[in-house]
Amino acid sequence: MIHSGAALGAGIPEGLSRLVKRMGFTESFFGVHDDRSKRDFISAGAAAGVSAAFGAPLGGVLFSLEEGSSFWNQALTWKTLFCSMCSAFVLQILKSAIETKTAGIGNKYSGLINFGEFKCTDGSNECMLWGPQDLIVFILMGAVGGLLGAMFNQLNLYITKYRINHVNTKGRVVRMMEVALIGIVISSLAYVSINTAGHCVRWNKNGTEKELQNLMRTWHCPEKKHLYNDYGTLAFNSQENTIKMLFHHFNYSDLNSTNNESTDLPLQATYHPLSLVIFLVLLFLTACWTYGIGVPSGLFVPCLLIGATYGRIFAFCYQQIFKTTNPSLFYPGTYALIGAAAFLGGVVRMTISLTVILIETTRNISYGLPIMLTLMVAKWVGDLFNKGLYDIHIELKHWPLLEWEAEPLWETIRAKDLMKSNLEWLNPRPTVGRVVEILKRTKHSAFPVCMYTDSQQGGGTLRRNAAKLGITVNDRSQLRLLGLILRSQIVTLLKKEQYFDLDGPELEGLTHNQLTEFYPKYPDIDDITLTIADQNKIIDCKKYMNPCPYTVSPLAPITKVFTLFRSLGLRHLIVVNNMGEVEGIITRSELQEHHIERVYRDKVEKDNTIAGSTTDLRAQPGLGGTIQRLEGVSPSEFLQIPQPTRTLRTF
Repeated sequence: MIHSGAALGAGIPEGLSRLVKRMGFTESFFGVHDDRSKRDFISAGAAAGVSAAFGAPLGGVLFSLEEGSSFWNQALTWKTLFCSMCSAFVLQILKSAIETKTAGIGNKYSGLINFGEFKCTDGSNECMLWGPQDLIVFILMGAVGGLLGAMFNQLNLYITKYRINHVNTKGRVVRMMEVALIGIVISSLAYVSINTAGHCVRWNKNGTEKELQNLMRTWHCPEKKHLYNDYGTLAFNSQENTIKMLFHHFNYSDLNSTNNESTDLPLQATYHPLSLVIFLVLLFLTACWTYGIGVPSGLFVPCLLIGATYGRIFAFCYQQIFKTTNPSLFYPGTYALIGAAAFLGGVVRMTISLTVILIETTRNISYGLPIMLTLMVAKWVGDLFNKGLYDIHIELKHWPLLEWEAEPLWETIRAKDLMKSNLEWLNPRPTVGRVVEILKRTKHSAFPVCMYTDSQQGGGTLRRNAAKLGITVNDRSQLRLLGLILRSQIVTLLKKEQYFDLDGPELEGLTHNQLTEFYPKYPDIDDITLTIADQNKIIDCKKYMNPCPYTVSPLAPITKVFTLFRSLGLRHLIVVNNMGEVEGIITRSELQEHHIERVYRDKVEKDNTIAGSTTDLRAQPGLGGTIQRLEGVSPSEFLQIPQPTRTLRTF
């Protein structure tokens, strides 16, 4: 549902699919012609997907904020909340019309998935769902959930790397064969496990809700004795129903068993512990295998199911240790809920949004503190080993999604250490041939427009080398920044033949709607046909460029650069010195954590090398005092130091 909502958010604003174009529509429904507005719609769509799936509009907004967006502002907050509310409202209207044949708002759960209401088994309010003493147990469950989540992520990382290198490279047929293989293996394991791991457990029809009675699987068990196959009940129901049973299905009747009935179970067991362990192991491995295959397999619900199973196993162990049999003092469903939160938090490393989603899904605010505490511990423990699963897959796909905050160690890195100094630039009025040559040679999405003193037309490559005393110099004349022009704008100008002879009259130019007519699929430079005469014509970049792009000093710390990108939603940041000369450019790719860490390591090694050289110089006679006096002196101050006069001897 998250992916479906995000896809709708990306597609509906454009409204220009092939079918819509064939119907005669040429304008998008919402007039979206830029990436920033499209990203806002995607964020709202993802929030609407969560809201529809779990009936959690607030949780959907927080999920989009915490995991789905790299840029956020106040206007986007209320827009996303309004979208989530509308999603939950429309879904409840439709569900009411289907189930009751009347379009209205009822008191039932509004999401596609609901886990039922946590209440006393006898319908009274005298039982205790959890107590203050259970918080210590919840912390322990969170730590174990963090360990299991880190193990899940690491195993899935190995599987995904193998899939990328050996499966995805062989085409769609092989990917679909992998999907078919996984389906066969999972079905075979479920069928074999029923006959080998299933236990027949007695259940009380009078004490079990009617909704849960329909979910019982009695395979290989005498039906007349009110026995059900516990493993078959877990494996051969939908994941939503299985979670609901783990949360709410308890046996408080006597287990007078005979023959193949389980005799070693306490009153609250309901499921044999061996069946739960086998189900947990198989579900853990198969869910880890299926995430990342060629079809959407989901992550939220499978992880909740794994965690709920782990929680029921923990509840069984807790009961065996402390000999708790009073149903008013022990509620196994609470441990299943905390286990679900612990494992899912250990996998995705979400805290705020997941807490609100589970509270809205269970409709029980009293679980807020234990869920939040469990998720915090699970995140802390999991972060000791690896990243969240979403972040791992984003890195594997090399998507430049920025984290929330920069690391404190990055404060020592400057913009000049991270920027691309070997960049392409354009003259204000370059020739068509030069522009096409640069576009075909590079994949950059934007180009600085500069005034280059020793060139009359075209553009070039800016190469800068570090000089003595930390001063950056050029191997050519200096470049003055005039603005920034996007690749999409240049391609549109070429496609619409917005070029002219050097001695001929200039063109009137394009409007904004004409310039964004091809959004979001702009023409490729290889698809544009140009004659030899067109190669020598001129394009007026100055008319379409952004004359005041965001710039930063080469001495600015990377933490400041990171904040600019994160708060302003930038894609490019030009590095300009105090003379207005271009030093380089920084994009989101340079701000990826692995890239910054590599630059940081290189900088530390370089500083250590310089420190070692300085130490060697100190050891030389006569140089130690001079080096000590020059420490901390800037290059400009060094140039102002009076130099000793030299006496020329004549012979």
